[in-house]
Amino acid sequence: MTVRFDPWAGGALAEFAVAHSTSSRCHVLVECTSHLNQRWARSSLTTNGIAVDLTVTAIAFDERPDGIATASVTESVQDLDGIRSVVDAADAAALAAAPAEDASAYADPAVSDDFDAPAQILPPTHLAGATGNLGELIGWAAAAGVELFGYLERESTTLWLATSDGTRLRHCAPSDRLEITAKSHQRTRSTWHGFASAELPEHQWHGLRTAITAELAWQGNTIVMPPARRTTVLPASAVGDFAIDLYWSSGAREAVEGRSAFHDDASPTLTKLGRQVADRRIHLSSDPGDAIAPGMPFAEAGASGRMSSVFDNGRRLATTDWIRAGNLHRLIATTADAGRLGVPSAPVIDTIRLEIEDDGSNASSPLDLVSGVDDGLLLTCVWYNRTVDPQTMLLTGLTRDGVYVIRGGEIIGATSNFRFNDSPLSMLNRITAATPSTRTLPREMADYASNVVMPSAVVSDMNFTSTSDAR
Repeated sequence: MTVRFDPWAGGALAEFAVAHSTSSRCHVLVECTSHLNQRWARSSLTTNGIAVDLTVTAIAFDERPDGIATASVTESVQDLDGIRSVVDAADAAALAAAPAEDASAYADPAVSDDFDAPAQILPPTHLAGATGNLGELIGWAAAAGVELFGYLERESTTLWLATSDGTRLRHCAPSDRLEITAKSHQRTRSTWHGFASAELPEHQWHGLRTAITAELAWQGNTIVMPPARRTTVLPASAVGDFAIDLYWSSGAREAVEGRSAFHDDASPTLTKLGRQVADRRIHLSSDPGDAIAPGMPFAEAGASGRMSSVFDNGRRLATTDWIRAGNLHRLIATTADAGRLGVPSAPVIDTIRLEIEDDGSNASSPLDLVSGVDDGLLLTCVWYNRTVDPQTMLLTGLTRDGVYVIRGGEIIGATSNFRFNDSPLSMLNRITAATPSTRTLPREMADYASNVVMPSAVVSDMNFTSTSDAR
């Protein structure tokens, strides 16, 4: 067939690539990302950019009597020759590869009505509203002796999946991000706000001024607090960072092999599936059709990994409860792992929601939660989380940009940052109050997870192990 190279027409490019393959079967992912961004430092714009990236992934399957070998190649492309090179490389690599351990039945063919629609490209004007509000905020900050640093991003990624079996799927995923760090008093005081949106309502922009003013003022009263276990108010951003770590630790294979906190020697499946692992008020789920943080509606993997398989490409994704009423309901499992391990199939889904049943507190914000705490801390965010012990899901990490001291339901000052050692799974058993869930921007995980819906929460006995000089 005659094809003209049009970087916005990913559907036609995907079909061209599939037709070019000489392998038994071929899957092709074409991804076009339109990107707008601005950065500022010291209350001045430092960079802004407009970019469009086009990548092609070819996944070749070589079917043999002893199994199916696969190989994946991903490259940025600028013409049809580039696409041919990607496919040729995948075909050759599959011929040289050993049979795949994750081989399973291919997904039934499925077709999107909009497969032939072009990529969604963002015009520069899409940042106009946010830029105007940001300019006003910077003007206010300059008058108040506050320096602003931050990042504003709007992104739209259009993905096409075409397979030799006839699958033709398309999905467009928008992703916005706004991060603002405010510093004052020769940068000895610092606070952070992050949003999974670039278009904030007017009242939220004005609310930022009030919040920044209060937070920097609280830091004017330093209170020495030794490391200890303390009742802690976590904003939704921090809860999101912990929940994502938990989600990414929820692989069925790791659980069966004894490498996660969800292993159980006494269970027929060697997992804690069906057992209570959290407070009964806890619900952790993924819904591709989530009303405020929708995700990819079908499975797509450019290469097989510990929790994904190229053999699952194109499978329709449905709402999945990972933890339902405190019970472990599903673990992430590819079709191949499900058959091998004797657990339900549950593909990874790129949206995550934590709900905590109403506790009667009527809290709608972290400050509302503060009013119910007699003695504790309010964190701004967590940073640099790393796994210490996967078998207990123990993490270590740092607080950053403001730790506030609570006495009698009020914030009376600020203390140093801390290093903490704690387990997200354990935290789900120690939540004493929470707000309704809202879309949030996890500070640590924002580069990897953008569809996140979380509550703010009060966690008892959060384990702070040492002070930190981080700001």
